[in-house]
Amino acid sequence: MPLFLKTLLPEKDFEEHFNNTVQPYMTLILFSLQKDRNALWKIWGYAYNDPGRKHAEDLILNYIEGYLPENQVKGRHTLKFFMSYTPCHKCSARVKSFLASRNGLCMDIKASRPYFFEAEEERKGLYLLKSMGVSIKMMDLSDYKKCFYAFVHPSKMLTPWQGLEERSKKNADDLDNIWKQFLSQEEEKEAEENAKKRFRTSNHNNMIGLRNISVCTEPHLVAQEASKSHTLLDAQDQSPAREGTSLSGPETPRKSKNPDRATVPGPGAKRKLNFSEN
Repeated sequence: MPLFLKTLLPEKDFEEHFNNTVQPYMTLILFSLQKDRNALWKIWGYAYNDPGRKHAEDLILNYIEGYLPENQVKGRHTLKFFMSYTPCHKCSARVKSFLASRNGLCMDIKASRPYFFEAEEERKGLYLLKSMGVSIKMMDLSDYKKCFYAFVHPSKMLTPWQGLEERSKKNADDLDNIWKQFLSQEEEKEAEENAKKRFRTSNHNNMIGLRNISVCTEPHLVAQEASKSHTLLDAQDQSPAREGTSLSGPETPRKSKNPDRATVPGPGAKRKLNFSEN
């Protein structure tokens, strides 16, 4: 199995896989697990992809899961990866799952080169990790020196290859553009959601206003109409004028002697007010 524990990486392997001006065909990860601020590592080593089977990230995480008792982290731990490539989207999801149930574990990733930054799913995988609090950085000269000293040759200085710093700067700019892209998308999404909330709130307030008009105003207007109707009824129900000693029959009130005089209209039906709610 291509997992090596507490073993220094051969110098030629470091140069082959971490030279950021070339494109090696597989991923190499140098890793360490450290508790709190303890200078001593609990476990460390390196792993390659297992061709056709498991990625290097999966091999390391599987081992650490077995190392940590009952998948629990007692105290704060830091898991550090120096990677020849950034994680692919599948390994990003694997790391997310690994960290989800381990609140005491934080993770620091430094990578020599990007893994297909032009692919949307790969960019999303990295941003997923960043949103969880994982530190992700493209390696610069200082990182290469620290990695070489810790995992390759503690008594020898790294000799930088040609184009190292220029390529490091380009990789860092590309990663920064990924963060800006997703941050911009989140800001746009947040602005859209806020606009929808304001629109729903405005509609809700308008509906409340219409209900208040319907409930409070309609009875008042109906009461006014009823008052008018009662006034007309009272005028008509007054005793008719006597003619001799007999009163006009209740069913046939006496016609007006003045045909040109406008007839008082009978009591009108109450007008129903219909305020439709939009």
